[in-house]
Amino acid sequence: MSRVLTDDFSTEPFWVTGLPSFQASHTWNDTRADTLIVGAGYAGLSAALTLARAGQRVLVCDAGRVGSGASSSSAGSLGNVPKAKFDDLLQHYGENVARRVYQEARLAREYVEQLIQQQGIACDLRCEGRFIAAHSAKAFTRLRNTLPALRAAWGDVRLVDRSEQQSQIGSNAFFGGVRLADSSTLQPAGLHMGLAQAADAAGAVILQETRVTAIEPAPQGYTVTAGGHTFEAKEVILATNAETGGDTPHTRRLRKGLTIVPAFALTTEPLSDALLANVLPQGGSFSNTCKIIHYMAIAGGSRRLVMSGRAGRSDGGLEHKAEYIFDYFRQRFPALSDARVSHCWSGRFAITGDWLPHIGQQNGVHYVLGCCGAGIPMSTYLGHKVALRILGNPEGVTVFNRPLKSIPYWPANNLFLPMAVRAFDWRDRWFH
Repeated sequence: MSRVLTDDFSTEPFWVTGLPSFQASHTWNDTRADTLIVGAGYAGLSAALTLARAGQRVLVCDAGRVGSGASSSSAGSLGNVPKAKFDDLLQHYGENVARRVYQEARLAREYVEQLIQQQGIACDLRCEGRFIAAHSAKAFTRLRNTLPALRAAWGDVRLVDRSEQQSQIGSNAFFGGVRLADSSTLQPAGLHMGLAQAADAAGAVILQETRVTAIEPAPQGYTVTAGGHTFEAKEVILATNAETGGDTPHTRRLRKGLTIVPAFALTTEPLSDALLANVLPQGGSFSNTCKIIHYMAIAGGSRRLVMSGRAGRSDGGLEHKAEYIFDYFRQRFPALSDARVSHCWSGRFAITGDWLPHIGQQNGVHYVLGCCGAGIPMSTYLGHKVALRILGNPEGVTVFNRPLKSIPYWPANNLFLPMAVRAFDWRDRWFH
């Protein structure tokens, strides 16, 4: 056994340990729905909750079971930080769009926090801030130059010089950074289960292990085939994100706008309070400024650290992934030298060509796709936005309502993914 891994090392997500499975409280006894939602992740369940509370008859179909997909396999970050860099958005879309993207990223986090509180969802929500560490001197300069825009979008953002860095993290390996006052962490499987229970209580029906295999136009909307049954729905929402496949012509077309990326996370064994205070003196979470980021936070009340990294890489099984990810942190945080890893698991997320989440309509079918690794805030928020658009509510307006363009050379993009990840790593090392 590796000295990095505990004797009882597990490849199951830490978050689902001891969590009961979801059981719907009622069944669907009709062939008609106002809205049928494909996918019971954060986006689908959030949309279902909003629509059901507005009085719609809502049916959610998922090919798996609630809690078995990507929504319960993340690292638990609920932050403001889009994957698209502000400078890149400025270059491609202009200042107005760039600012709106960063402002709505904050609104997404706030919406999820408010939803958790309103619904009484037990998911260990902790609002303790975040430190974004510059991985290079150039990265710190970019943070300093974008500070006015970050403050305009997010409010309380503090620049931390390298000489002050150890007040934020127990490491000298970075070049300063920024401290965000408004950033949270949570137990992602708890949020996922809580959303399912809230949607169920509002009257939405969730059919598990019910794969949608056809969506066809009909006089009053759409005919949907799922699990061997046929349903009629006025509206359809595709909320499949990283699970978007080739089951229907709609999903096949949208799939060409997505690259599905494998993601990996781990938790340590329980650590002492002194060690945790050494690693993260201010609490909250940590990430770096690399394109393929590393992330770390205290995993709720468990006294463990949760870490993620090496997204998109194909370099061995989960035991090796645990060693690689943990080695990154152990090299930079000396206090972790004797700690060990208890769990390491994999998930998936979807990225788009412009690194932005997208909502919209394709041939009349609504979609929420490509949340680019920010699925907890963005999927939940944008599921709500799509529901508001269906209800005709003007608050459904969002900067993320834009066409999902196909990615060039899409048939080979999964073959190119490891090369792209290495290219991002090389760029961060030498140019950023």
